[in-house]
Amino acid sequence: MAEHYSSSPAAADQTHAYTYTYTIGYAMLPNKHDTFVQPSFVDLAARHGVRLAAVDASRPLAEQGPFDLLVHKLYGAPWRAQLEAFSALHPGVPVVDPSAAIERILDRFTMLDAVAGLAVSREGAVATPKQIIVSDAAALAGDVDAAVAGLRFPLIAKPVEVDGSAASHDLCLVYRREGLRGLHTPVVLQEFVNHGGVLFKVYVVGDHATCVTRSSLPDVAEERLRDPAADAAAPFANISLLPPAGGAAEMPPQEFVSRVAGELRRALGLHLINFDLIRARDADGNAKYFILDINYCPGYSKMPGFEPVLLEFFLEKLRGRPVREQPCPVAGSGSGLGAAEASKAGIEPSFITSGAQPKQIQA
Repeated sequence: MAEHYSSSPAAADQTHAYTYTYTIGYAMLPNKHDTFVQPSFVDLAARHGVRLAAVDASRPLAEQGPFDLLVHKLYGAPWRAQLEAFSALHPGVPVVDPSAAIERILDRFTMLDAVAGLAVSREGAVATPKQIIVSDAAALAGDVDAAVAGLRFPLIAKPVEVDGSAASHDLCLVYRREGLRGLHTPVVLQEFVNHGGVLFKVYVVGDHATCVTRSSLPDVAEERLRDPAADAAAPFANISLLPPAGGAAEMPPQEFVSRVAGELRRALGLHLINFDLIRARDADGNAKYFILDINYCPGYSKMPGFEPVLLEFFLEKLRGRPVREQPCPVAGSGSGLGAAEASKAGIEPSFITSGAQPKQIQA
């Protein structure tokens, strides 16, 4: 079990010689390198015979390795072709996760489609906010009522693509119809649900789910929607994330979180995700949960105690692989051997710079 693993902060300050049983190749752009390749995780993995090696995306993947497992946070047709070629040569090497499954959640309008089919959703315990997609900017400048198709303000306006770019994070809260003018299309318009300024971020690693709280957008009063002197829309960056009143927020029951996480992960066919969960209450005080967003291979370094959980997941995937032991020194800097060796040599990791550049998935 994951709790059998522990890491020592002091160990990361030392240089060790380990015998590696397995090598995990990880493919991601430099700005997402710290998704899980932290000194604490690299050291813990090394002490359990697992080496982390950076994949050079400027070289054919099939020429690299050998790898016992491949985890990636890239997408695009050229990268898919690389993965297919690699899997054809090495059919026994697990790839986390399949590109086709990942790409289903790279569109904000369709990423939530799987929620409706969950058993916990059919029972009424979980839902998604109403939303539509608007592809024509002229529609937002014309008959707004027709364009929003009956959605109730306030609305969250989200870019459709989840590609990790700055533009994909340009979300705004629209308080009334005038705020729709000037939005870049295509855009997803999603009803904003008051949730007490508390967001629950659920990190999923295989069958393990960890729920943490985050400050979120404050509730919107009806008076704010009718105030003509106030801004008709505001970027998220301009809205204060206030800590919830009344102390620590009540966490959702762990059994409920684990059930939702398990059903969602299996429906998506993915092992490494997180999702944003909020809790609204009806007039009688009954709780209703909404899933707002799903991300692939998030920043697990923000998840408390992520190291043993992630290591156990990888070891489960690696069990049964042929053992190829080879001694290799590792520095406790935690940058991953491939990146660390390049750093010592004064070489920056190279990535595709042509039109075939793989894209980064949002964390």
